[in-house]
Amino acid sequence: MNCLRLAHVNLRVEKLPEAVRFYTEIMGLEPIPRRDSKGTGAWFRLGDTEVHLAEDATPQPRSKRHFAVIVADLAAARRKAEEGHAEIDQEEAGRFWMRDPSGNRIEVVGPR
Repeated sequence: MNCLRLAHVNLRVEKLPEAVRFYTEIMGLEPIPRRDSKGTGAWFRLGDTEVHLAEDATPQPRSKRHFAVIVADLAAARRKAEEGHAEIDQEEAGRFWMRDPSGNRIEVVGPR
């Protein structure tokens, strides 16, 4: 196998409207049309990859599993997360981790 790049990340979310608000307003992702018709969800563009949300009300255990994004301005991203009431659950030099409304963990990394 010779993997070339990441195609998408799929996340389970409990309440789709809350998740869509988080990924558009706080993360600033662009909604894109879904190319499937199964279940309830939403898709977003993130650079040259995608984030797919799948609505599922089944409670999930909290975990340190995550995906990471690179931002141009880490301080501005941190402020936006705070303004949107995102849970910040860890910080260290050059990055922080936050949770979406369903508890999915996202690492936010400053420019490299």
